[in-house]
Amino acid sequence: MKKKMFVAVACLGAAIGCAQTMESTVKVNLPYDTKVGKVSLPAGKYSIKEVTSSVIEISSDDRKGVSAFAIVNTVSTPNGERADHTKVTLREEENGTYDLKSIWLEGHDLGFELE
Repeated sequence: MKKKMFVAVACLGAAIGCAQTMESTVKVNLPYDTKVGKVSLPAGKYSIKEVTSSVIEISSDDRKGVSAFAIVNTVSTPNGERADHTKVTLREEENGTYDLKSIWLEGHDLGFELE
């Protein structure tokens, strides 16, 4: 099975706190319908916030749409350098669907990877 990595989201704004947590909400625009676990999120604007040290909530900005919770692991950046901007990485599956893979935090050498 061939999978493609696709950096798909530019943050609209992010305020990031200490080194191992998202203290503020990260705003993103998902350009494609995206799965988070078994939940399908339609393309659009979303907020991502940390609920606990291992759980995040992804909810539509208008709060009328779908929201999802996901278990995450804190991971280091691949090159060990600080991320120059906050971004969300999507994984394109063979069937053309997208899964949320990771969130990288501006100014930090870590991010969150979804289980």
